[in-house]
Amino acid sequence: MALCAAAEFELFAGVTYSGRPVWPGLRTANAVIIPLLVLPMVWRRRRPLVACLAVLAGLAVASAALGGGEATSGFLLFIAAVFSGAAYTDRPALVALAAFAAGTVHEVRDPSVHGVGDAVWAFGMLAIAFLIGRAVRARQTRIAALQDEAAEREARHQQHVAAATAAERAAIARELHDIVAHAVSVVVIQAQAGSRALPTRPDVASATLAAIEDSARTALVDLRRLLTVLGDESVDRGAAPMGSIGQLSALVQTFTGSGIDVVLQVPDDVPRLTPAAELAAYRVMQEALTNAARYARGSNVIATLSLEGDSLDLRIVNSPGTGTPGVDKLGAGRGLIGMRQRLELVGGRLISASPYEGGYVVHACIPVAANELARQEESVA
Repeated sequence: MALCAAAEFELFAGVTYSGRPVWPGLRTANAVIIPLLVLPMVWRRRRPLVACLAVLAGLAVASAALGGGEATSGFLLFIAAVFSGAAYTDRPALVALAAFAAGTVHEVRDPSVHGVGDAVWAFGMLAIAFLIGRAVRARQTRIAALQDEAAEREARHQQHVAAATAAERAAIARELHDIVAHAVSVVVIQAQAGSRALPTRPDVASATLAAIEDSARTALVDLRRLLTVLGDESVDRGAAPMGSIGQLSALVQTFTGSGIDVVLQVPDDVPRLTPAAELAAYRVMQEALTNAARYARGSNVIATLSLEGDSLDLRIVNSPGTGTPGVDKLGAGRGLIGMRQRLELVGGRLISASPYEGGYVVHACIPVAANELARQEESVA
C-alpha cells in the first residue's frame, strides 16, 4: 500500500523526468490504473505466480496504452514483481520471460530511453532482482529440507528411544520374573511341605523352614543386586551377573523340600562363558526346575549340561509327577518367552519345551565359540 501511495503522490504532485511526467497519459486514468497495478502484490505470497504475471501484464498494457514512464514507484513495482515471482514460485523461466516481455514494451514506449545503455541498465536491474529472488528461493528450499531432515531424525530418535525403552523393560521384566517367580514358587511349595510335616516330623519341618529362609534370602540378595544395577548406570551389568554355571549346585539346593528330586550332571570341562551366556544358562535351568516343582511334584528331575559339537547343551527332563501341583495356575507363560529371549541374546535357542514320555523336557543350546571368555582373554593378551 505504501507503493500505491507513493505512486499517487508522484502522479498528483506532477513529478517530471526530462520535462515529461513520470506517469504519462491522463491523470484520471493513471489514478485508477495505479491501484489496479499494485493490488495483485497483496497475493504475492499466497499466489505468487498469478500476482507476478498480473503486475507485469498490467505494466506492459499501461506502457503500451499510455507510454513508458520514469516513475520511481513504477520501477520499484517492476522490481518487486520480478523478485516475488522468482522467490516464491517454481516457474522461474515463465517469470523471466514475462519480465523480459514487459520490460521490452516499457523500454520501447519510453521516450526517455536513449540508446542501448539505458535499456541495458533497466534489464540489468530486472536481472539482479530475478537472481536475488532465486537465491532466496534456494535458501528457503534448503531451510525446508533441513527442517524436514531434523524432523525425520527426531522421529527416528524417538523410535530408537521407544525401542530401547521397550527392550529395557523386557529385560527388567525377565529378571523380575526369574527372581520373584522362582523364589515365590519354591517358598510356597516348601511351606506346603513344611506345614504337612510339622505335626509328626518336626525335623523335616525345621529343614524345610531353613530352606525357605535360604530361598527368601537369596531372592532378596538378587533383587537388591538388580536394583543396584538399575539405579547406577556406572555398574557394568554384564560383569556382575546374578547367576552362573558355577552356581547351579546352589540353585539345586534351593529346591530342597519342594517335592522334586533333582540330579545335576555338569562335566568338568565346561568352558568359561561370557557373563551374559552364563546367566542365560542359569536362568533357563532355574525356570525349568521351577516349573517341575510347580506342576510335577513327586517327579525325578535330571538336569544335564554337556558339550555337543560347538554348543553347550542344557537338558532338563522330569518324570511324570505323582503329587498334586504345588502352585496351581500361577504361571502366565512368561517363563518360556523369557527363556527364548535370553537364549537369543547370546545366539542360542530353545530347541524344545514339551511333554516327553509322560513328563516334560526342556532342551536348549548356547554356542560356545561366540561366548567363550577364555578365547577372548587369550586374544587380548
